Amino acid sequence: NDIYAQLVNASGVAQRAANGVGVCMAANTQSLPVIGSDGSGGAVIAWQDYRSGTSDIYAQRLNGSGAALWTTDGVSLCAAGNNQAYPAISPDGSGGAIVAWQDYRSGNTDIYAGRIDGSGTVMWTPDGVAICAAADAQTSCQIAADGSGGAIVAWRDNRSGNTDVYAQRVNASGGVQWTADGVVVCAAANIQYYPGLISNGAGGAFITWQDYRAITYPHIYAQAVNASGEAQWTADGVAVCAA
Repeated sequence: NDIYAQLVNASGVAQRAANGVGVCMAANTQSLPVIGSDGSGGAVIAWQDYRSGTSDIYAQRLNGSGAALWTTDGVSLCAAGNNQAYPAISPDGSGGAIVAWQDYRSGNTDIYAGRIDGSGTVMWTPDGVAICAAADAQTSCQIAADGSGGAIVAWRDNRSGNTDVYAQRVNASGGVQWTADGVVVCAAANIQYYPGLISNGAGGAFITWQDYRAITYPHIYAQAVNASGEAQWTADGVAVCAA
């Protein structure tokens, strides 16, 4: 598997080479691409990459003409030990991106993130900064820009023995802004997972997830957190759909 991309116009007509342009043609498998705007008519793409024999995180920027702007086959964001997988991406507002991923370097699954600028330079600690390295598994991360060059990350978290939703904010320099290992968004009974989020435009976020507190069927819940990571609605969220 390789990574390809295509530009379609407002009428759905492909604008680049038939069947797309190659983003990464490196050895072994590249998979699970995610994409964000670079703010200049192009895009930044990240993916999990097995060229080294284990899964790492790479990224590439394309301009509006489909030409790669960074190193051929992409720039390494994380090549730490063991596997890094399931990236999520958010534009950094300056032509680059912040990418979060599941990280197995410590033996259990943690959440890490890294930033790459518009020229393809990795900006933070090599191999990323820890967003959450709590006990047990953290998975299913999603990310949204915070409007100040940083981002908010939400994920599924098993530290309590239950499955909950947590979140963390990281600034443009890679510093985490909220409680170490994240703030709890929902710790209701049973399972909460598959979070999604968007910025609230003021440094916080709206976060939604699939929720099994009613046991029989999953429902949809949501919560708002402010720029300090404080929940703004009912504890453990409000029901969006309990059909």
